[in-house]
Amino acid sequence: MNNILKNVCSAQKLHGAEHAGSMEQREMEERNSRYRCLKMKAAAAWALAVLLSLLSVFGGEVPYVNEIQMSLAALVLLFPGNAFYAAARKQLCAGRIGLDTLIAFGASVAFLFSLFNTFFPDYWLRVGLHPYVYYEVAVLVVAVGLTGKVFRFLPEERHGADRIARIFFPVLAGTAVAVFFIWIFWGGMTAVPHAFYAVVSVFIVACPCALGLVAPLALTRGIGRAADMRIRIKDSLALERLDKADVVVFDKTGTLTEGQPTVTAWLWAQYQEEDFKRILLATEMNSPDPLAAAITAALREERITPAPLDGCGVLKGKGVKSLCNGTEYWVGSHKLLKDYRAYLSDVLGDMLVEYESEGNSIVYFGREDELLAIIAVKDRLKATASGVVKELRGQGLDICMLTGDGERTASAIAGKLGIIRYMSDAQPEDKEAFICELRLQGKKVVMVGDGVNDAQALAAADVSIAAGASAGDGLTDKAMIVMKSADLQSLPRLFGLSRHTLRLMRRNFFRTMAFHLAGVLVAAGILYPVYGILLTPMLAVTVIALSCIMPVKG
Repeated sequence: MNNILKNVCSAQKLHGAEHAGSMEQREMEERNSRYRCLKMKAAAAWALAVLLSLLSVFGGEVPYVNEIQMSLAALVLLFPGNAFYAAARKQLCAGRIGLDTLIAFGASVAFLFSLFNTFFPDYWLRVGLHPYVYYEVAVLVVAVGLTGKVFRFLPEERHGADRIARIFFPVLAGTAVAVFFIWIFWGGMTAVPHAFYAVVSVFIVACPCALGLVAPLALTRGIGRAADMRIRIKDSLALERLDKADVVVFDKTGTLTEGQPTVTAWLWAQYQEEDFKRILLATEMNSPDPLAAAITAALREERITPAPLDGCGVLKGKGVKSLCNGTEYWVGSHKLLKDYRAYLSDVLGDMLVEYESEGNSIVYFGREDELLAIIAVKDRLKATASGVVKELRGQGLDICMLTGDGERTASAIAGKLGIIRYMSDAQPEDKEAFICELRLQGKKVVMVGDGVNDAQALAAADVSIAAGASAGDGLTDKAMIVMKSADLQSLPRLFGLSRHTLRLMRRNFFRTMAFHLAGVLVAAGILYPVYGILLTPMLAVTVIALSCIMPVKG
């Protein structure tokens, strides 16, 4: 009956895994399909934007040129541009304003104003204003916006632009109202048409469609520089979050240490019978712990052969036990020593303290309630570990360490590295809880690990970094950042790169807004009293073009 239940459970797990895999594959296919569709829309919008610009500049003698431009612009707004209107509708229904709302609004104002000027040009001519059409501006706004969508295909990457959009829209509305009343009070006999003309011009030139390019282009540049450092940034959001990090949490084994532990001492409580070593070897061969691998290697060097076992089982978070000739043996941490109530002599205890204070990990080997041996295993610290910790602390980051070693060993290693806060005897769930506790305190946490035991903690952190080539495929798939080299020296540079990228992003946001502000001032009529200059299609296109070039140049 038990076998039947096991088979059913195995079948259910297999079916669940296959179902999850097929779901992931379908999601990936849908995502790729949306991405291809988005690129096609952007390409179509740019093609028509170029055509409309040529018609605007060279099509003066073409019959019904305005009507032709109107038809082409309507196609762009209805089809490629529909994504902005759909997103704007959702944003407005949710009671918020984002970049999509501004793009939809700016393109609509440019199109409707041009539509009015196409069919009622005399209205403006009677008051001495030229009835310019801005169809190419409407299409250019959509094309630039779609390009931004292509670059920032992950929705999280647009939050910076949306935050600015939420501030920008009320400011823009307030500016438009101020411009309207200034023209009403000081505009003379033609104040009302001039006021409407200026307000619409302000809305046309102010649309910050290039904001959608600023963040993704800066992040793309940062990701490229990280690749030069042999660091793969899988999630660009991680590069943004590193700038806000408060705490860096390191796993010890394989991250701060070399990950190649060796046996440094054997302390036998009983007579060293070769049979004990054979049983120890056979037992440790069934343990996934890296310390077990060191003990196994040391015994094999002595040409010890494994004893036949009646059974063996892993004790999660403690060690491993085996059965040989009806007698139970165990190998593991001090937790097993307590569980089996094995006696530890004062002499061995004093020697133990000495080994632990030198940074050795201690493994206990026993038979039922009898301690047979203590094995000291040491994993050397990486030569660069201390310098990296010091450099990160110099950048204002708090450093923590997690290890499965006992308290004295953890304290010794933390002391060598200058780390004040650490957790000893840490199991995967303990590491996760440690990360969650830091986050509940309002800290932004970066977790750096290299083994499967770190997977839960990595998933719980704000930024997860898999360090070194030893990181398994499962771990590197889950991590946001993968360091191909086990050397941690590039880690402080990665934090510096994040700060540089965010500075570049903010600077480009400012420059983009500065170009639009200059265009808004001209559109509002600041040059009109002296030079008689108001907004023209060429000026509007120039403002948009310059605001797009700035993020590209960086």
